Amino acid sequence: MLEPDPLMLKHFQGFNEWGRIIADTRVATHRLDDIVEIDAMDYLKVDVQGSELAIFQNGRRRLADAVVVQSEVSFLPLYKKQPVFGEIDLELRAQGFIPHALIEINERMIWPMRGGSPFEAFNQLLEADAVYVRDFTKADAMSAEQLKHLALVAHHCYGSYDLAAICIQHLLNRDAIVAHAGSSYFELAAAHRSGAKLAKKKAS
Repeated sequence: MLEPDPLMLKHFQGFNEWGRIIADTRVATHRLDDIVEIDAMDYLKVDVQGSELAIFQNGRRRLADAVVVQSEVSFLPLYKKQPVFGEIDLELRAQGFIPHALIEINERMIWPMRGGSPFEAFNQLLEADAVYVRDFTKADAMSAEQLKHLALVAHHCYGSYDLAAICIQHLLNRDAIVAHAGSSYFELAAAHRSGAKLAKKKAS
């Protein structure tokens, strides 16, 4: 949706070619809040080449009940007028989310240095997927359903057993789940963690 910025792209091997404009066209878009097919939203994953902030700003009603947002964020603007990580961070924090994890971190080598592959890098950050979660430190502002959904996404999508556990603790405090759920989950999480450590040890 945004025009590539050749002044930025020229600093990274291959990017000017990848960002070359072949043609442009008009497309119809809709605000996230105006998409009537969405009844409810727990989890939103976004990768839209620079338009993430506009989606969040025009989806505040839909996102009001969401518990997780995974968004591509750029540390350098590869497109003209592209909002960068700090702007997205401020918007999501204003909507009640906090950063939880950075995954799929994309780094590149700065020209004039060149690698055997354009994907080689030293330290320069370009992009990452940032995972934001509903602020678990303010659990009183969350419904029991939100806590349940956050626990499910944290466990199954990210292996964030500690985040799932605190949600379960809050649910126990509200008598919203059975009493033995806490001990059962801690046993389950410990087994997952042990398995992950064993797999990592074998890989090394």
